[in-house]
Amino acid sequence: MHPDDFTYEVIDGVVIEKIHFSRATFREATIFKSRLDRYVSLKHYKIIIDLSECSFIDSTFLGVMVVVLKKVAEKSGEVKFIITDQSLLITLSTTKLHRLFNIYSTKEEALKSFENSF
Repeated sequence: MHPDDFTYEVIDGVVIEKIHFSRATFREATIFKSRLDRYVSLKHYKIIIDLSECSFIDSTFLGVMVVVLKKVAEKSGEVKFIITDQSLLITLSTTKLHRLFNIYSTKEEALKSFENSF
């Protein structure tokens, strides 16, 4: 793990967590979860998770994504995902997880989607 593996920015009250690695696995899941838990504890309920650099997500990392999604939804918030890798999109479709996740192809699209949701 490298300190620059995760970065974040806040735009118009939306936290954008960017993942800077191609394989999101159990090794990164704990840090990822703690970062997202911190945002929720600070009352950030609009979150974009940018996975545009990822081409693989294992079940542990996916589990963290689902847990955070539920946690934020309990606070009447939303989590949006930026996913561009076709094989990853196919995996999410095959597992039916695409029904749970609000998926966008760009940060701009994901940010714009918050304009109409709150």
